[in-house]
Amino acid sequence: MSSDIYLVFTDDDRHWWSGFLHPFIKHCYVLVPDRGRWIVYGKTAQYFDLFTIDDQPFKLDEVIIVKAKRRQSRRGLFMLNTCVGHAKQILGINDPLILTPYQLYTRLKHEESGTRSS
Repeated sequence: MSSDIYLVFTDDDRHWWSGFLHPFIKHCYVLVPDRGRWIVYGKTAQYFDLFTIDDQPFKLDEVIIVKAKRRQSRRGLFMLNTCVGHAKQILGINDPLILTPYQLYTRLKHEESGTRSS
């Protein structure tokens, strides 16, 4: 399995806290390529999603996709049970100040451009 994974950032206005988040980036989930298929890993308020698909599960004009690399990290004692908490754990990001999907998106874009060290 490749060490590259993809974070998908989407809009989500279905919850009371959505008004406090970025206007377009309110939810995220992880896509992992595996032998010609995609493993989808996501956390919503009601569910934990883990399944495989053959094709992309979204319309490209409705999402933002960021390629990221997994890295080893030390597991902490505390993790927020949110889409961001689960994505950070998969990515190996231990930064406790990343709480929202937009903050995670900003961090990954900085890493992608090489302006932040790993």
